[in-house]
Amino acid sequence: MFTRRGVLAGLLGLGLARSQGLRAEEVVGGLEVPWALAFLPDGSFLISERPGRIRLVREGKASLYAELPVYHRGESGLLGLALHPQFPREPYLYAYRTMEEGGLRNQVVRLRHQGERGVLDRVVLDGIPARAHGLHSGGRIAFGPDGMLYVTTGEVYERELAQDLSSLGGKILRITPEGKPAPGNPFLNRPGARPEIYSYGHRNPQGLAWHPETGELFSSEHGPSGEQGFGHDEVNLIVPGGNYGWPRVVGRAGDPRYVDPLYVWPQGFPPGNLAFWKGALYVAGLRGQALLRLVLEGGRGAWRVVRVETALSGYGRLREVRVGPDGALWVTTSNRDGRGQVRPGDDRVLRLR
Repeated sequence: MFTRRGVLAGLLGLGLARSQGLRAEEVVGGLEVPWALAFLPDGSFLISERPGRIRLVREGKASLYAELPVYHRGESGLLGLALHPQFPREPYLYAYRTMEEGGLRNQVVRLRHQGERGVLDRVVLDGIPARAHGLHSGGRIAFGPDGMLYVTTGEVYERELAQDLSSLGGKILRITPEGKPAPGNPFLNRPGARPEIYSYGHRNPQGLAWHPETGELFSSEHGPSGEQGFGHDEVNLIVPGGNYGWPRVVGRAGDPRYVDPLYVWPQGFPPGNLAFWKGALYVAGLRGQALLRLVLEGGRGAWRVVRVETALSGYGRLREVRVGPDGALWVTTSNRDGRGQVRPGDDRVLRLR
């Protein structure tokens, strides 16, 4: 049986270290499966809840900002959030959701910010695969340093979709704020390939983060730990047009046709989001129930993980991790998602010092 203690013991058994930890303070609680954070210029923030709500949190109090129709089952529903990079001049919030009306699928939508409320404006990208079991929907969205919107999608347990360039499933996508394929995308002019694709061969990517100095994109991804009894959850360095192997290979294959992961968990540690903070890469753990600090060495295109430390534990499942405008690290719990042990006050947003 998998336990958090088993994961940490596995990490320590590899000679990896545990840190002194971080001091956590609760910002807001009583949330229902929070998935993503978006910080507003006035110091408040927005948070998505998987059943379809977006909350506005100001001075520790949460109010309803928007409620969207979603297909809330399994891992699907209302997932990622991202503010337009020119916000508030461009007053838009982007969200990733699973939609049932008109045919089950995932899509990226845009809301217009109107002070205390957000109003659905338009669908930005449609037709991302979804299935009735609601699993492997991906769902992380984030604007990169180039001003383009990056979108992670899962292969919804149809493995071959990850290798199918005519499908949006099992990919990282790159689009303009208006939803068009981004200029310079690697498959922009290839017949039969979706021009939105940036990388492929992904199983269920869950996180996006850019290195603060080099601008390189890193992603976290769920491996087949639940299916085959081992780990292979991953952190990947994403290169344009890269094939990350699923389902042809699992973990590090050493096959030049595929991009090997930067880091592979020795036991199942399905990760949530990841973020660079104070010179290290922090990864939120769902089943692993810990926030890990990955210390990197090397440089552009040649990074390696030299040490892994446990930065935070004791709060259950963690999904979101993000650097706030105040310079602190923010995380969310995910204990009410049907797979965790619910604690009094769950789910919550934590601020770490």
